[in-house]
Amino acid sequence: MRKHLAFVLALAMIMSLAAVPAYAAEEEKVLNLASESDILTMDVALTTDDYFIPHNVFDRLFEIKVQEDGSTEIVPSLVADYSVSDDGLTYTFQLVEGVTFSNGNPLTASDVKYTFEHLLTVPGACNYDIAQEVVGAQALLDGEAEELEGIAVEDDYNFTLTLEAANAGYLAELTSPAMSIIDQETVESVEGFGMEPADTIGSGPYVVSEWVPNDHFTLTRNENYWGEAPDADVVIMNVVPDANTQNLMFQSGELDIIDLDALDASIIDSVYKTTYADSIVPGYRVGVTFMSMNENNEFLSDVNVRKAVQMAIDRQSLLDNFYGGDGIIQNGMIATGVWGHNEDLEPIVYDPEGAKALLAEAGYEEGEISFEFSLDSSSGDTTSMVYQQIAQDLAAVGINVDIESYDESAWLDFRRTEEMPAFLGTWTMDYNDPANILGTFFSNSTSGRSLNYANQEIKDRVDAASSIMDDDERMAEYQAIEHAIVVEDAAVVPLYERAHLFCIGEKVESFVPHWAGFSNFFVRDVEMK
Repeated sequence: MRKHLAFVLALAMIMSLAAVPAYAAEEEKVLNLASESDILTMDVALTTDDYFIPHNVFDRLFEIKVQEDGSTEIVPSLVADYSVSDDGLTYTFQLVEGVTFSNGNPLTASDVKYTFEHLLTVPGACNYDIAQEVVGAQALLDGEAEELEGIAVEDDYNFTLTLEAANAGYLAELTSPAMSIIDQETVESVEGFGMEPADTIGSGPYVVSEWVPNDHFTLTRNENYWGEAPDADVVIMNVVPDANTQNLMFQSGELDIIDLDALDASIIDSVYKTTYADSIVPGYRVGVTFMSMNENNEFLSDVNVRKAVQMAIDRQSLLDNFYGGDGIIQNGMIATGVWGHNEDLEPIVYDPEGAKALLAEAGYEEGEISFEFSLDSSSGDTTSMVYQQIAQDLAAVGINVDIESYDESAWLDFRRTEEMPAFLGTWTMDYNDPANILGTFFSNSTSGRSLNYANQEIKDRVDAASSIMDDDERMAEYQAIEHAIVVEDAAVVPLYERAHLFCIGEKVESFVPHWAGFSNFFVRDVEMK
């Protein structure tokens, strides 16, 4: 009787297991995240900020890989093989065969060429600087050509790319989110590419399955992905503008990773560095927060005044008071983590009395110097308080500062006039090469940033440095240029590089932040439990 009953129970158990669908044997891994703001577009040609979708839905020819010791290297992604001509102008590429977009279309060299052309021709494009370096780019921008002369497609997998001028850092540039490769057939078949999930077709590990503006967007695994499958099956990015709400959501388990960047330092110290201390994942911005100084300004045109400003600001106090000390003081513009960073660069010393002496040497009595700081009021309360402390530091040496507040669009418009006396900015690297920071702010092509750097010799050297093909020689030149800009000319006040802290929840085993500290990280670098 007992044997018969055992048989019946065993049979029932087998039948019940057989009735369960195979996919239910393993629970779907859902990763819940939050962002302070919604994206505006999924077309990277039209944004220099909304990078979460490009990072996870598209691929690039090369990527930056973070090593175990925290260093980085450029690694091929869609490229199987490549070579560079001796003069540094022509790159020959062979693509990985068999890569498809999420709709099943093969990724070919023609798609790569079309990606460059799209960056240069789509109405409203703002992210075309890297594509602009290719021969014939200006003709496309000006509407004088129908295709990009500098990219020659040989067949589906082989093409050459020729630059207008040699650029030893061009492979690093190709890792930028701006260089995400798109499907020509899809883009040409829709109106407003990047606005509808179904039309946002890439070859990366995820597809966009849903976008509810100002609420959330959802990524799901790309079943046609050619690389190693990511661990999370579904990623939900919730739009949560209030940082305190994000904090409560994380603590209640509604978020699996929280970006601590927007939280008040007191909350990070009292809650996360205590209760969640073992779950904090640190990264660095790989970029510098700085104060600009417009050399066309009546007072800031004097190098002694600029050096006095550098010496008057207590940078460590700023980092400690407003960011809990989470960061590194920077003495130059090539920040820690950037190739070419100079740890031995002459430090900027906090010395109010020395600043007063320099102002006296410049012929100014106490209180005679006055200029405005421009504040982007949408940046948040912490930024406002940083401005206020800097103004207090400068007032202590006799420099009167009026803080002017603008919304973001008005602030950008004012800066483009080249008349903004000073502002605070943060530049996080798009690609790991000194040209990304020095070329952006101190070259002959720099415009619309209200710097008006006057040293023509150095600007010419910035332009020429990118064509130095020997890495050691190029690094030495960039470091010499940085010394001239920051130490000799005091053209800018480097402040600090903030740490970028994240905290992972119980569902997350590990997480590697993006090498440059973007909040828009790679989800494939998240391992779930």
